[in-house]
Amino acid sequence: MRNIVRMTGGLARLAGVCALLAGGIGGPALLAAGAAQAVACGTAVPAGTACTLSAKIGVTAGVLALTSPTALAWTTTDNGLDQKLVDPTTAHQSYLVNDASASAVGWHVTVSATTFTSGALTLANTGTFVTTGSITSEAATTAPTAACSSGSTCTLPADTTTYPVAITTAASAPVPVNIYATSAATGIGSITIGIGANPVGWWVNEPAKTIVGTYVSTVTLQIISGP
Repeated sequence: MRNIVRMTGGLARLAGVCALLAGGIGGPALLAAGAAQAVACGTAVPAGTACTLSAKIGVTAGVLALTSPTALAWTTTDNGLDQKLVDPTTAHQSYLVNDASASAVGWHVTVSATTFTSGALTLANTGTFVTTGSITSEAATTAPTAACSSGSTCTLPADTTTYPVAITTAASAPVPVNIYATSAATGIGSITIGIGANPVGWWVNEPAKTIVGTYVSTVTLQIISGP
């Protein structure tokens, strides 16, 4: 009987060893089965299981627009000398470009003007009308300062224009000239041109021989897509 008991104890110990081995082998399999795996969101997902979904931002193109001064004006008293006159009104010394086109191809602003006329009197078509980035010198070579508008994280324009810009007038069909032109991938967003250190200077040259009168011109501004 003692021999049987010993054998039974041995079997019990062996069974215990087998159970430990079975647990060692089965353990990793159970862990793998319970590991959290991401599934598609949109249905009920058990606690501890992640789900994934797609997220996208759609950007629709807006417009490229120019907000310019409503008028330009100069006044002087004849003093017997040739005079270079700048428009002194602060509101006339800047304009707003809003490039919401999402194209990043750049843009340019053009100006054309008809002959300055007072009844039968006219000012010369060449050399009368000039613009630059200065209200202190008609001959300044500086560009108007550009700045992002409030609330716009813009890309400032890289202006390729050479200043001063002579605007040759004509009695009819005046030829537009670039007064501000940006490189591609610049000038994106809402931007004020002529704010800060260098305002837009609109200049006219008034010769001493000019006869008294009010000389009027039609000035046309336009913004065009592309550098």
